[in-house]
Amino acid sequence: MRAILLLLLLYPLLEIATLVTLAHHFGGGVVLMMVLASSLLGIWMLRNQKLGALLTLSSVLRQGQQVSLYSLLWPLRYALSGLLFAIPGLLSNVPAILLLLPFRGPALNMPAGAQAAPDDVIEGEYSRVDKPTADQQRLH
Repeated sequence: MRAILLLLLLYPLLEIATLVTLAHHFGGGVVLMMVLASSLLGIWMLRNQKLGALLTLSSVLRQGQQVSLYSLLWPLRYALSGLLFAIPGLLSNVPAILLLLPFRGPALNMPAGAQAAPDDVIEGEYSRVDKPTADQQRLH
């Protein structure tokens, strides 16, 4: 517990030291623009994540029997990455970029009832209705 508290206290100091070092090498304006761009990117990612998360999750489940846990958690990774980009500073951008990389996780087997149907099969019920013939019309 103390290690987590110590990391939370050291993080802002490491961010400031990183920003000062980069400003010394590249200039303050460039570093300010990088911080503003990453913050705007994070805010944009968080605002435009709503429907995309649902669509991504449904497309992952429709792919078939083998679903990666890492791809199943894509909406959560995307939101966390957007939050890390929105935090002012450049150290938080490193884990944000790593969360967006397309790594393959361990495959999960879907239950037998949840297997995706092929695209050319449409499930449904039907009943056949024939037109009455001349003999059947005379009986009615």
